[in-house]
Amino acid sequence: MTGTMRKETLNTLCKLSDPRQLDAEVVGSFLVNNGLFPSEGFIAEFLRESVVTHTFEDIVTIEDVISVFEQAVPIDERTKNGAIYTPSYIRDFIINQLSAEDPNKFNNGLIIDPACGCGAFLYTAAQIIRNSDYSFQSIISRLYGVDISANSVKRTKLLLALTALTNDEYIKESDLHIYCANSLSFDFCQFDTVKKNGGYDYVIGNPPYVRSKNIELESKALLPNWEVAIGGNADLYLPFFEIGMKILNEHGRLGYITLNSFFKSVNARGLRKYMVRHQIGLDIIDFGDELIFGKKLAYTCITFISKQERNTIKYHRASSVEIKNNEYFEYDIIPYNGLDSHKGWNLNQSDVLQIIERIELTGTPLGDKYLIKNGIATLANDIFIFHPYKEDDSYYYMMLDGLEYCIEKGICKDIIKPNILHSEDEIHDLMEKVIFPYDSNNKPIPEALFISKYPKAYQYLSLHRRRLDDRDKGEGNFPVWYAFGRTQAISDKGKKLLFPYMTDVPHFVFTDNEDMLIYCGYAIFHQDEKKLKALKRILESSVFDYYMKHTSKPYATGYYSYAKNYVKNFGVINLSSTQVEELLNLSSKDEINEYVEHLYGVDLKRNKCNPAVECHYFPTSIFELA
Repeated sequence: MTGTMRKETLNTLCKLSDPRQLDAEVVGSFLVNNGLFPSEGFIAEFLRESVVTHTFEDIVTIEDVISVFEQAVPIDERTKNGAIYTPSYIRDFIINQLSAEDPNKFNNGLIIDPACGCGAFLYTAAQIIRNSDYSFQSIISRLYGVDISANSVKRTKLLLALTALTNDEYIKESDLHIYCANSLSFDFCQFDTVKKNGGYDYVIGNPPYVRSKNIELESKALLPNWEVAIGGNADLYLPFFEIGMKILNEHGRLGYITLNSFFKSVNARGLRKYMVRHQIGLDIIDFGDELIFGKKLAYTCITFISKQERNTIKYHRASSVEIKNNEYFEYDIIPYNGLDSHKGWNLNQSDVLQIIERIELTGTPLGDKYLIKNGIATLANDIFIFHPYKEDDSYYYMMLDGLEYCIEKGICKDIIKPNILHSEDEIHDLMEKVIFPYDSNNKPIPEALFISKYPKAYQYLSLHRRRLDDRDKGEGNFPVWYAFGRTQAISDKGKKLLFPYMTDVPHFVFTDNEDMLIYCGYAIFHQDEKKLKALKRILESSVFDYYMKHTSKPYATGYYSYAKNYVKNFGVINLSSTQVEELLNLSSKDEINEYVEHLYGVDLKRNKCNPAVECHYFPTSIFELA
């Protein structure tokens, strides 16, 4: 909101189902409130073809128009196209940074937003150039935009034409270089002016926030055409970095606000390797876990790119207040050769990186020393997994969709969900049962034997066969129809520590129930109970918490990913039997934290390593693996 427009106005306009009617009401209101009555140009043509039924007196500024245009994008279009409203202070910062480097070049350069949405970035660029007394006709001739949404393209044109009109200039639709196309296949350099210029001088914008699973089939089919998206489930914003690099001229500059997940996510490995291979001049302003986009749970960063090769990344962890106030800050310089593109980039201040390196070089990596496994995947948990409300000698009794079923005990196993588990005390209440249609060799029970030995369970699953057949969109290649959706983890046995996919505070729960299965979470297996309990204390300590919060992928409200890829490189110190006993005998959280920090040679309150303590590093092969 800009401060001039009421929330009621925005809500009323967002409820309009016809995008063209919404555009007419917004444009008409803006013109009336500013005393503008165009007789020619694109706006006049648009009004002749539109009917304005109501004017809103609080749509006064161009920012009001942008706010409505971008926030009125339908939910389904936001999901598939990734449209999201960019705050004006973010746009101002990016464009001002780019223009300040060489104002004359920026004012006369070719500028493109390859995912322009409703045109907010192009408007901001035009306004900054206009401050140098250029005509809008000349400015607009150097602005280019592409978007997959026809509604957004129309709104970009309206926005730029309205901006020109407020400066007493009339713009025809044919004057505008705004195109409706899929940027993954669009020929950005097809225009003679661009060809003569060797590409664009500036690429700006906010690439689409679309997760891999929500990408439409047309775009998904185009992703392999881009080097950064090969071999993984790339989110849609990732190839826009490569697009920008390819369409910039030799001395061009790029300024984006995007998700910051490309630092560490598995599906951004291709982009990280691309940037290292090309030694891309990369400046990053990282907002960490601050939600710049309000309720939109997206962690973001501003990225500036130069085609001039550089062997370092300039990095700064910022707050929105710094950006709004245009505060001066210094970047940390991080060499590319110190980053692991496969594992993920740790972009932090030097003291943090020193501590992370100390932790990882201590002992043996967790993933090498212990077996870390995911849970089972039935692809129909509500059918296979249940919490019995009563039992007798032969059966467990369950309720599903208001109906009671009895299931033979002999075909059931204990199972638990680590994602909701916080302590050993909760195991009894949270433990469930899973129908386990496998024999002692973990092969599916033959159907005839299933029917004769467990008729109640077979009848129950038969009643839900359609649901089971529809798993994997009906294309699942299951050995039998009642098998789990995946074979993973069905043979896992042993004492273990259970932990969730994500958490705000580390929870590792020990169980000696060797036959108990898990789902929706992870387990660390080892047969030595004392070692597991000592490991639990290390993993619930301040050292592990610090490590995860500086190396893992952040989620909402202070939660971090605990996926195997993020925990496996944590160095597990090699404890003597005396140290194991000492650690297990400590009674308070503070005592444990102090003891573990001393073992690792770190002082987390002061954020530094203790040079007097050596890393306990040895080759992995010395140690017995789980």
